[in-house]
Parts: sequence; structure tokens; C-alpha cells
Amino acid sequence: MSSHASVLVCIPSRYHARRLPGKALLNLGEQTVIQRVYRQASLAAFKTIVLTDHPAIVRSIKSIDGEVVYREQKASNGSQRIFHYLSEIDDTIDPSTIVVNVQGDEPLLNPENIQRLVECFSDKETCIASLYGSVVSPNQYAMAQRVKVYISHGLATTFERIVEPSDKEWHKHIGIYAFRWKTLKEVMKLTPSQREISLSLEQLRWMDHGYSINMVEGFSNGIAIDTAADILEARNFLNS
Repeated sequence: MSSHASVLVCIPSRYHARRLPGKALLNLGEQTVIQRVYRQASLAAFKTIVLTDHPAIVRSIKSIDGEVVYREQKASNGSQRIFHYLSEIDDTIDPSTIVVNVQGDEPLLNPENIQRLVECFSDKETCIASLYGSVVSPNQYAMAQRVKVYISHGLATTFERIVEPSDKEWHKHIGIYAFRWKTLKEVMKLTPSQREISLSLEQLRWMDHGYSINMVEGFSNGIAIDTAADILEARNFLNS
């Protein structure tokens, strides 16, 4: 990446999560989930900020001297929450700025994943980048909650939730994205595609409108906190 390109790591954090409301503030040892995500992301050594719709999350991040922005404005997903905030300060952001969208429910985030995404943008043709993990085993083909990606020549060709046995080698998708700011502004104006609506995967909208997603191999982010069982598993892991 060129030395003058700036990077902004954004962590959208919604309080009223559908499956586990308030999960951002659940305790993992002496930290909350969102505090651990923030601290892990900050290890990548780029400017890092939490974007939230709830004052309790603001207090949690400020208590560790983190950077956080509070907005009541509703957003359908994390990318939209980032877009809403950055649009307010658009005149201060260079169009080539790399914006990294880190999910606020992955307290075991490996900061090297952020570094790898940013490195993708040393290629000036890269507009969007994401990460893939290990090859999906057949017993996970029908697990809809585990998103799969098929990759060809370093680019995503499609994403699926459920796949059929075949000769294709599907990989686990690690749901962190990076965009150039000018690209994020463009994709936020796109109309939803049928595939996106069907599978609830926003990246399909971008692809269906002709955008390429560069894929780079990443490290597992461990346990994502979606259910009460996940928080117990994460606590056991950290205590082991």
C-alpha cells in the first residue's frame, strides 16, 4: 500500500441485536465483548472507531479511553452505519481512504486480518476486499449460518449459505470487508439484488452490480457472539 493512503477501521455495534440483544455489553472476563473487539482491532495500529446507536456502548468504550461515535440513526447493516457517519465528515476524507468494516461481535478478532486486507490495496485496481478461511467440510454444507465463498484467480465468484456436494472447493468466509471510501459511497447507492434479498448477504448486491471482491486468506477470528451458547463458549475458551 502506498505510504500516503490512510486507513480507518470502523466497528459498527448495534445494541438491539436480533438474536442476542445487548451482546456487545456482555462480559468476557474483565472486559465487555465490544471492549475486546475494540482492543483487538486497535492492535492493527490504524485509527479505530466504534459506531453505535446506544449510550451504554458509548460508556463502555469511553471507559477504556477508546474512540466512539453515537448516532440514533437507524441502519440496516454495519456498512450502512459506517456510510451514514462518514458521509457527515465526507469533506475531511480522501476518496482513496481505506475503510475497514470489522464486526462488533468477534471478540477473538485476529488483528493480522486487518493488516492483510489493507495490503490488498497496494493494487490500485482493488476496490473491495474480504477474507476467506479454511476449506468447508461436507458436514458444514447445510449450515446456513456459515457463509461459504467460491474463489477463482483471487476473486470471489459467489457466496452461498447452503451448498450441494460437488467438485467445487468452498471456503469459509471471514466477514470483514475493506473498501476505498469512494467505492463504499457508490455501493451504498445500489438497489438490492434478488440474490441479496434471498440470502441476506449484502456482498451479493455489489457483485450483481458488477463490483469485484478481492479475496485474501485470513486467520480464524474464533467465536462470533450470536447466541447465549456462543458467549459461554467464548468464556470457556478464554478461561482455558
